[in-house]
Amino acid sequence: MSNKPLKAKEIRSMSAEERINLLNELRKELIRLYSQARAGILTNTARIRIIRKNIARILTVINEEKHIGKTIETQQK
Repeated sequence: MSNKPLKAKEIRSMSAEERINLLNELRKELIRLYSQARAGILTNTARIRIIRKNIARILTVINEEKHIGKTIETQQK
C-alpha cells in the first residue's frame, strides 16, 4: 500500500467489489500497524492515521451510494 491518502474520485471509479477488497485489506493492515505500535517497532506512526482516513473515505462513498440508491427508489414510487 502506498503512504498517500486515497482521493474520493479514485474510490468512486472503483467497482463495488474492488472497494470491499481494498477495505478489507486496509483493515488488516491497520491491525498489523496497531500491533507493531504496541510492540514499539513501528517507525512510521503517521501511516495509522492515513489508513484510518482511507477506511473512512471508502465507507463514506459506499454509504453515499446506498443513500442515492434509496433516494432514487423512493422517487420512482
